[in-house]
Amino acid sequence: MEAKSTEPVRPWQVRQGFPWPGLQFFEATSPLALDNGGQLFPWQLAYEEWGPASGQPVVVFHALTGDSHVASHPEGGPPGWWERVLGPGKGLDSEKFHVLCFNVLGGAMGSSGPASCDESGKPWGSRFPDITLFDMARAAHLLIHAWRRGPVRLIGGSMGGMLALAYAALYPAEVSAVMAIGAPIQHDPWAIAYHTVGRTAIMADVHFRGGDYYDGPAPEQGLALARMADMISYQHPESMNRKFGRGLQPGKGDQFQIASYLSYQGEKLVGRFDANTYLVLTRAMDRFELSEAHIQAIRTIPVWMVGLESDLLYLPEEIARHARRLEDGGVAVRLSWLSGPWGHDTFLVEQEAMGRLAAQFLKDAES
Repeated sequence: MEAKSTEPVRPWQVRQGFPWPGLQFFEATSPLALDNGGQLFPWQLAYEEWGPASGQPVVVFHALTGDSHVASHPEGGPPGWWERVLGPGKGLDSEKFHVLCFNVLGGAMGSSGPASCDESGKPWGSRFPDITLFDMARAAHLLIHAWRRGPVRLIGGSMGGMLALAYAALYPAEVSAVMAIGAPIQHDPWAIAYHTVGRTAIMADVHFRGGDYYDGPAPEQGLALARMADMISYQHPESMNRKFGRGLQPGKGDQFQIASYLSYQGEKLVGRFDANTYLVLTRAMDRFELSEAHIQAIRTIPVWMVGLESDLLYLPEEIARHARRLEDGGVAVRLSWLSGPWGHDTFLVEQEAMGRLAAQFLKDAES
């Protein structure tokens, strides 16, 4: 299944040490049919796996600006975004489970996206198709089908949780259980509003050039502003007060520490992400909705929804309401809460607690 990437390595990937140990590539041999009636070809997905091939299969889906690198590998490489969740003896025990994570279609870290090249060798840029989360799920299905046969357990946070639900709705016979963390079953206006601000900032950047900027400067200022707005939605006033209060940044005159933090986060994302990918993925998230037909399709699958108590992006009452909607549709839903003052980022910060929830989910899925 492994193939070498035929894609050019972009500057933000170089800065991340791409490709790191353990990174593999699934190269499609046929066009991918899309919800908009079009097709995508060529295309590939970057992926990583952990644990023995004989282990019970688990697929992890990453969040908006995430990638396939959940955790480091024995042969080295940088730490992953769930380093304390996945590994030997951890919540996602790599001695027991065979774990897969892939960079989503449209992504910026090895999978085909706007920065990838078409058949002529030219970057897609603005011509990259308007994909949906269900398109991403169909691409993932081809990879997962080549990786392992039989029912798999799905775990995802934020966009990853939405994608896990989309995958289950399309392939219910191939899914044994779903854990969706900080993930709604549709995007409400509040979340759409934040994404709208981010997309507007990117498209207003003088270097955006309609999305065809790969032969020149990237719209870095626009992407940084988008990230700054998103970071506000990912945080919580309590965590901001704890970390910054009204303190001023040393050596920066009257600049508040929170302002310096937001600027740092914007610059950090610019160093590892692509502006066009932000546009493609946030549009897909905003359009996402589990229809009644989708809900009926997952009635046979246990769904564990994990809400984040301090989440200001997907409010607790919103997650509870969506869980009730699934339950009313006949889905066996379990709703739990992850506490912590870190807002939407709680599932990335409180990793020990997240690991315990993941371990319980996998244990319950065995029974």
